[in-house]
Amino acid sequence: MTYTRKWWLWRIKLACVLITSFLQLPFAQNREEYKEKQFYTVGIVYHRFGDKRYPSTNTSLENFEKHLSYLQSNGFTSYTTSEYYDLIQAGKAPLGKSVLITIDDAFASFENAVPLLKKYGMKASLFVNTESVGWKDYLTWDQLKAISKEGIEIGNHSHAHSYFVNVPQAERKKFFTQDLLKAEAEFMKHLGWVPKVYVYPYGEFSQDMMDVLKEKSYHLAFAQNSGVFSESSNIYAIPRFPVAGKYVQFNSFKEKVRMKPLKVEDETPPIISSATEVDIKFQLKDKKSKVLNCFVSGEANPPVRSVLGTINQTVQPCKCRRSLVTFTTQDSDGSWQWYSKLIINPDVEE
Repeated sequence: MTYTRKWWLWRIKLACVLITSFLQLPFAQNREEYKEKQFYTVGIVYHRFGDKRYPSTNTSLENFEKHLSYLQSNGFTSYTTSEYYDLIQAGKAPLGKSVLITIDDAFASFENAVPLLKKYGMKASLFVNTESVGWKDYLTWDQLKAISKEGIEIGNHSHAHSYFVNVPQAERKKFFTQDLLKAEAEFMKHLGWVPKVYVYPYGEFSQDMMDVLKEKSYHLAFAQNSGVFSESSNIYAIPRFPVAGKYVQFNSFKEKVRMKPLKVEDETPPIISSATEVDIKFQLKDKKSKVLNCFVSGEANPPVRSVLGTINQTVQPCKCRRSLVTFTTQDSDGSWQWYSKLIINPDVEE
């Protein structure tokens, strides 16, 4: 090959590299912009449908249809959790008027809900604890396959549905990882793929559990403390509103799906403590001083005033395993913003 020919080949290769880099540049710049793009959506969680034996986790089919009808008639869009994750990645996640309908545990009664989801054109994500599949009152793998073909997303809800925070901290990460691997093996064996969205059993988790999911490249992980998923949320600690049992009232449902986020800096995992008094501290993204309503497990506490956006509040948890501390404030347009923090007392058994 002559020197002249080599020189021309080198110029052609260089031109290709420059053109490719030029074409990719706007995409890379947009990806940086996406990180700052605001969004929010409301996650809602159900368990059983039309099963009166378990009133605390049951939603009647009549109430479920009211929920879906309200969403449809008021212009809400539903997404599976993975679809919403893809929208976030593409910078196209909406500001409100959207919901993530999630269902935990994969009880057999979910089959009662599927026709209503189809009737109202709503999408949903079903989170499965794999050890229970096929047990009495739980869906089978064949049923889960069929449900998946109907467009219902299947997510990971652990293998054994354990109280992970009761495992000593020195052993917890290993214990959680082993359970996660068991669940993934079951999904691969029976469905042929492994979900990349996760729900913590009982909504209980710690930083080391979040770290494992991040290391395993999970896209999203959901808790059970109430709140609104936004760009300020930690994607491994996403809040959801319960809308079953005592939280099933229709007026309450309408308020929750229209809720806005009270945005905080650096979301942290639940507080694990058996103390009778617990300090809660966080920083609001809005650095202005404002007054927040404060509730501990639904009981009203004195209002809290933020100082330059900083909240530093001592609360007394209820004498139960999980105490939810909720902060709300009203926006200038009359809408409400919501944020909550979970306190877990591992000494209390359920």
